[in-house]
Amino acid sequence: MAAQITGVPGAELKLAVVKAPGGHKIELLEYLAPPDRKQHVDLRPCDVGSAHVALTIDDLDTILEKIAASGWKPAGKPQTLESGPNAGKRVVYVRDPDGTTIEFMEMAP
Repeated sequence: MAAQITGVPGAELKLAVVKAPGGHKIELLEYLAPPDRKQHVDLRPCDVGSAHVALTIDDLDTILEKIAASGWKPAGKPQTLESGPNAGKRVVYVRDPDGTTIEFMEMAP
């Protein structure tokens, strides 16, 4: 079925669904096959084909500690926005071991 949905012959994958308030869902996929798939692509956030998801979280420092244990790394240092409607919000991009970018945003106190 995965091959039919994705258009990738021989596709096998693991799937996890993250449920968010308001009925939103995010699917996280890990492809296990086909064996000729690229194992790692080092795209920068500005490169064609790069995509990211932004998640609002409560405690950025705790999240960064927890994900570090699983091989996730910040792309830079967390920054606090100083002006505009998002002043006080803390933001950082992180990359999982496969190179996928996720943005974490901690709302202003």
